[in-house]
Amino acid sequence: MLRSARLLIPLVALALAACATQLPPPARVGDVRALVGSYSGSMKEYGTTPRPATVTIKPDNSFEVTTGGPEGFRTSGVIASTVDGDLVWQMGQVKGRAAVYEGDNRRVIVFRRDDGSSTTTVERSLP
Repeated sequence: MLRSARLLIPLVALALAACATQLPPPARVGDVRALVGSYSGSMKEYGTTPRPATVTIKPDNSFEVTTGGPEGFRTSGVIASTVDGDLVWQMGQVKGRAAVYEGDNRRVIVFRRDDGSSTTTVERSLP
């Protein structure tokens, strides 16, 4: 039994890794208005299980985050592109960075808090 468990654990790990969605190539953003729209995915906060999340980016460089689950919330902030095409955001006193990935007819945005306590990954299909 112990021997089969030793074989099963690596196989399960490989299967889970194969099922994980790979990110498309990174993309630089010159103007946040190019990202306007609604994206869906999940938020992972330190010490909790991921929960559904929606991020809506608006033409005025504001954005809104809505999460599901028992501790769900809705909040808003501002987002801007830097000179080198990276994204920075702020919601009240909370600040972070975001990275954009595009390819395979989809756009993925990964928001990370500067303190590392949460990551929100959302995406949408591209025409």
